[in-house]
Amino acid sequence: MARFFGGSESAAWTAQIIVALACATTTFALWRSRIAYELKAASLAVFALLATPYLYIYDFCVLAVAVAFLLRYALRQGQLTAEAAGLASCAVLLLSYPYVKMQVGLAAAAIIFALMLNRCAAITSRRYLVD
Repeated sequence: MARFFGGSESAAWTAQIIVALACATTTFALWRSRIAYELKAASLAVFALLATPYLYIYDFCVLAVAVAFLLRYALRQGQLTAEAAGLASCAVLLLSYPYVKMQVGLAAAAIIFALMLNRCAAITSRRYLVD
């Protein structure tokens, strides 16, 4: 994405390393926490996409795994208001891929990541942790 917006190759690799390290650190922290398994699994799927420097539209079938775990958790615990809008916008982005000249897949992964973080924040703010 950095190269798409005119950044240098070294800036792009630096950004990629920072994102990959952040993904690894967050994954480790989430899997060591008492957050529900569905949120841990969704984070792992999203972080696998975000950590790779080369991401193509056919790689986004992995995003369906994250969405499935988020939906499983939402069916069990109830849906948050932002989740329906976030999932719909993610679907629109992925379906618009053939018609736009941007990397919309990264934005779709970021939306799913934000939904997962929103759910984790809602859980921890209520002090309601599920195993």
